[in-house]
Amino acid sequence: MKLGTLEAVPPALRYRLRDALQLLPTDGGALDGLAAERLDRVISDGEGWLGADPALAELGYWMIESKHSVEMRRQGCIWLTRFPSVETAKRLSRVLADSATPEPVREQATWTLGYRQLRGMHPSTQWPADAVQIADEALAKLADAATTAGKVASEQLPHALRHVQSDMTGAIFAKAPGLWGEALECFATPPLARVLFVSIGDIPSQHRIRVLRLIAATLGEEAVPLLVSRSADVAIDEQLEMLFLSITFGGEKHLPRLEAALKGMKYIDLLRQRAKWHLQHPKVVPTVRGLRVARTTAVTAPADRAPRCRQAADDLGALTKFTRHAEAYLYTMWGWAVRGAGDPARARELVLAHPESQHLVRELYMEDLARRGRVKQLAAAAQTLHGADAGALHLAIWGRPFAALELAATARLHTPELVCARALACYRAGRPDLTTRILAEDLPPAEITDDESVKSFPGPHEQWMIERAPAARPALAALAKGLAGVLELAEPAPIDAAEPDLASLAPLEAVMRRLGRGFPGATVYLAGEFKHLDKAAITAAIEKAGARVVSGPFPGTDYYVHGDWCLVQTIAQLERQGTRRVKPGELEGV
Repeated sequence: MKLGTLEAVPPALRYRLRDALQLLPTDGGALDGLAAERLDRVISDGEGWLGADPALAELGYWMIESKHSVEMRRQGCIWLTRFPSVETAKRLSRVLADSATPEPVREQATWTLGYRQLRGMHPSTQWPADAVQIADEALAKLADAATTAGKVASEQLPHALRHVQSDMTGAIFAKAPGLWGEALECFATPPLARVLFVSIGDIPSQHRIRVLRLIAATLGEEAVPLLVSRSADVAIDEQLEMLFLSITFGGEKHLPRLEAALKGMKYIDLLRQRAKWHLQHPKVVPTVRGLRVARTTAVTAPADRAPRCRQAADDLGALTKFTRHAEAYLYTMWGWAVRGAGDPARARELVLAHPESQHLVRELYMEDLARRGRVKQLAAAAQTLHGADAGALHLAIWGRPFAALELAATARLHTPELVCARALACYRAGRPDLTTRILAEDLPPAEITDDESVKSFPGPHEQWMIERAPAARPALAALAKGLAGVLELAEPAPIDAAEPDLASLAPLEAVMRRLGRGFPGATVYLAGEFKHLDKAAITAAIEKAGARVVSGPFPGTDYYVHGDWCLVQTIAQLERQGTRRVKPGELEGV
């Protein structure tokens, strides 16, 4: 399988993709070991870019061919998630229709046909209406067969069907409501909703709250008499949900029933506050409305996504002011809605309600903390989220230079964000001389784009990103512009309720030590092969200078000596870790 020019994909990703492709078995062999690891990493790291080049769908079509191993075909289905099209839908439908398709491949193809979320994929990704129709028909055939058999054997099918808004699936669910509780979430036709309410006792208990909300959101006021009549003879959690839904669509006259149910219960005030919220937001079932957006972001036009995601984020967080979501996946859906909205304030609301979601909205959450001057909280979050470089840059941007430098000192990788943070923080700390030296002597390494050498910053990858997607990583463009670009990032320091900056010069001293390039007490790695260079003499010179030689490219190593030849990947690893190359003349023999 050959790739095209990949002009729509960043150069570093092109390099990694071609490297991974060379390792893929072409004769039906197993996809495992290094080949599987490389492919998995490319798919994960390239999530936001692969879909920019529709021609890459051909790789997925090749991978799902029957001649390949089960794992190769499964990975091909995963790959095609990023390339929704009529052709993709047709090919995956054929995979499902083939009785010889192995179960793992069938399961992944099922999920891919149902998956209508954008999440972290390229913004140009969008399901065409014709492709949706083809996919819906394929999934409906599976659902109909399962209904006839009286058993849903597929784990992926019910979750894939949560994305489907179709009369076909509605009619199938209506035949056996109790069988499809897992699939019922945010889409239903009125006939299906009526059947569901009559058959609510057949729905497994773990799905009933979700189904009750779907019924009410679909039928509206029509559901109120049914909700009221059934609310007295069900479990307390279902009873409360029915009463809240009755208030949502029937108004204040249903409050006495709620008050009667609340007698003797704990947290009555919170439950009353929820009832008040429903009165203030009539005819809205927020989780259902939010999920209808979150499940279809890849069907929505790109221009409409951000405003719809803002509403979805608010909807999915509305009821958490009064109670936690019983189903944890709702927090994930909320997090992706926040990401789609691109709003730091909404990220804060999510993390306050569900701290475990910090990782999903990492950049937005740290930006919010920096904007509000929450220095200690940001430093702690940056460590937890393995984002000391990004956290330091946010602190530097929002006027906390000493705290930024202290946090930067803990970063494990020498990234553009880290260098930009140090440069801006030193300037705002009154040391523009250090900023000048950082920009001249301590720039980050460029991303690898070939096997020949590590390029100087900004390399081909960085230049491509600056030209094509400057907003993706602002630090790249800032560093490329020099001092003026770095200073353009600065924002006024927050004042209201903000914490003061760190009151210590120690972080500046750490930067000065790094720029000073002293050898006493330092560690040095001899990288690559030494045939013409005298390795023994260099080692003696290192020890004479007060440093010591280490046996590997370990994190925290201060310097490296480039041998006569060394793998580009090794040099890149060293420089990403912040290890600096020994300059000619700094040591004898180098």
